[in-house]
Amino acid sequence: MFEGVLDLSIKAMLPSWAVFAGLIFVVPGAVYRQAPPGPLPAAQPQPGPAAAAKPQEPPPRTTILGAWKLNPDDSDDPQKRRPDSSRGSGRGMGGGYPGGGRGGYGRRGGESDEERQKMHELFTPAKAITLSMTGAEVDLVDDRDRKRAFMTDGRKLQKSKEENYQEIAAKWDGRRLVTDEKNPRGGKMSRTFELSYDGRQLYETLHMTTGRNNTPLVIRYAYDVPSPAETRQ
Repeated sequence: MFEGVLDLSIKAMLPSWAVFAGLIFVVPGAVYRQAPPGPLPAAQPQPGPAAAAKPQEPPPRTTILGAWKLNPDDSDDPQKRRPDSSRGSGRGMGGGYPGGGRGGYGRRGGESDEERQKMHELFTPAKAITLSMTGAEVDLVDDRDRKRAFMTDGRKLQKSKEENYQEIAAKWDGRRLVTDEKNPRGGKMSRTFELSYDGRQLYETLHMTTGRNNTPLVIRYAYDVPSPAETRQ
């Protein structure tokens, strides 16, 4: 009888052992499929922020017309362009202007306050200018609300009663505009407006003679093409 009871107990336990044995083989297989052996793959790097767009460079010009802004670094410093000066090339704007004191550039003797003021303005370039053309007239308007009308057809010039307006004789030399005028002290002077070789700068060059010996003096101001953002301001 005891053997019969033992057989029944063993038979009752067999299903449980079978299930347990099956789990021993099944579970490792599932784990193997879920996590393959070896190191885990590295996380993919997240893309960084997009690089800032480079400011659009304004296209080069084909004429002297349009808006321009002064480039002080590429312009002559009038104080360093004196004929008796030995200080470098004179590039880079600074303070003062040539011709101060007695005599100076132009005639001997003193000068009036008006002449001194106009000479100071002559050697202090505008920070921004705009050139436009209507027929034979080329107009220059600057950031000081001054207007110069360059007449290229030989017409008789009208003497203006306004300080901020002046008519000046001029002519075209190829694509260069060349004026024929006098400086505030009465000496002969001309200006030349021309493009740089790459069309990205405008050069305004003053030509005059100074002193008792009529020493030549040349001063050049350089203007850049303003960016679209600067043009909208």
